[in-house]
Amino acid sequence: MRGELQLHQRVSPSKAARTRGGTGTMRHRLGTLGQHAALFTALSVAFIGAVIGAVPANAQSTEVQPSDRSFMVSLRQANSWLVPVSKEAPTRTTNAGISNAGRDIFEAHSRLDVDLLKSAIDLGIVLPNDVSSEHQALINEMAERTGDNHDRAYATIVRQAQGGLLVMATQTRATTQNTSIRTLAHQTLQMLIRTMTVLENTGLVDPSALELVTAKAQVNAVRVIGQNIEPSDRELLVLLTQHSLWQKPVSRESSDRARDAKVRKVAGQLAAEHTQLVSAVTEAAGQIGVDLPVEPTTEQKSWANAISSSSGEELDRMYANLSRAANGSLIIQVAQARATTKSVPARIAAQTGLTLVLKHMLLLEGTGLVQANSLQMTDVPAAAQTKSNNSPPPQPDDSSTSIGFLTGIAVLVVAGAGTLWLVRAIGHHGEHRR
Repeated sequence: MRGELQLHQRVSPSKAARTRGGTGTMRHRLGTLGQHAALFTALSVAFIGAVIGAVPANAQSTEVQPSDRSFMVSLRQANSWLVPVSKEAPTRTTNAGISNAGRDIFEAHSRLDVDLLKSAIDLGIVLPNDVSSEHQALINEMAERTGDNHDRAYATIVRQAQGGLLVMATQTRATTQNTSIRTLAHQTLQMLIRTMTVLENTGLVDPSALELVTAKAQVNAVRVIGQNIEPSDRELLVLLTQHSLWQKPVSRESSDRARDAKVRKVAGQLAAEHTQLVSAVTEAAGQIGVDLPVEPTTEQKSWANAISSSSGEELDRMYANLSRAANGSLIIQVAQARATTKSVPARIAAQTGLTLVLKHMLLLEGTGLVQANSLQMTDVPAAAQTKSNNSPPPQPDDSSTSIGFLTGIAVLVVAGAGTLWLVRAIGHHGEHRR
């Protein structure tokens, strides 16, 4: 009995040691796990912050802003009456130009409506199915017109409606961060640029009726070289000239100095195509009598200096983002002029500018370097006036992005805290059992 007791006493200390050792090991492992959880949380927060701060413009975004939804609804409402009115146009006219325009516009808006509805379903946006009473009245009115009366009304009313759509589609194309809606707006713009010209070429569009419903054209005229011109026409030509005065040399320089081969190719194409834009603007200015500037603005010079004083990846990023932001700002003003001008030379210059700037935006976005903040600048800030700050263009006030970012941080922090609590709880539970 005593031997058994002694044996038990000799064994017990060893067992206790093992127990203490096991408890210590368990605490160590739990503590290490807790440290890993905390480290994971901290790194995840930092990672997400970095990623959200540098979202490329060509990355897929599912965020739908109120302006995006408004564009899609307006486009749907326009299609609801433009399609039936254009379908009937060839049967109500003997004018070949109107007949061809009607068929073209009917087919174009029908295809666009199919794509619009598909995008709306994919994005979960509910669009109106019924024609509004106002648009139904327009359909009925056009059905009662015949001959030349019908042709002039069709050309003018449809052209005016398309001008309004052009401005809205341009605004959406320049600023939306949703990739699907950007594609839809781009497609809409390409179609409108073509069909508006088709209508204008009929010679039946009443220029006095081209004012936008939401933005009346300026009525005060200025006297320049013996001619009356609209201030908006003069402003258009000046803006396009100043844009080329900084974009062309900067693009030429970037085509030589950019690090990324894709950026060099895009910059070279932009530099070459600005020659075409300068030619169109110069010709229009000579016809209507506008003195064009010979230097870019002070702000544009600061952008050019920032790009020129950069190198490597910094140059690539600055060139892509500043150029895209400037093009996005300009194209909205050009679209406004294209939709409302009564001057044929100014309209031709605006058409050239709109086509090229739209193309340039697409090319710049294709570099993969354009950040989301460069899509929201309707007034381009002096984002990088000097190289000394070495900072990208300032982030716009995007409440939805900020909320999403903060929510992500909150979720990660809560998850990390929960993990630590669980680890400690398991540790205390294990000690209690032992």
